[in-house]
Amino acid sequence: KAAIGALALKQVPIRPENFATTLSGVYYPQGVDKGVLKHIEEAGVIVAGGLHPAIREQYFRVGHMGAVTGNDVIATVAAIESGLARVGYKFEKGSGIVAAQRGLT
Repeated sequence: KAAIGALALKQVPIRPENFATTLSGVYYPQGVDKGVLKHIEEAGVIVAGGLHPAIREQYFRVGHMGAVTGNDVIATVAAIESGLARVGYKFEKGSGIVAAQRGLT
């Protein structure tokens, strides 16, 4: 969750007290659509499109339940950063990874 915030991405739901512990719903940034998912997958991680009928085309899902290690978290964030960079989203490269690492220590 910290990594998503560091990348200036908004989450579903908006209020942190309502965040799920097993899943992150991440809104696509302005100018980015579900095409970014293939780039994230090419970087080695599979995330899923949205399910909620009213906003399904506006967000993607990142699962983080079960046997998830710190390395899994870092790899996932790195793949998301890579995918976003490939579609032209402007952010400080590595900012999500650093935030994730801080959260893991």
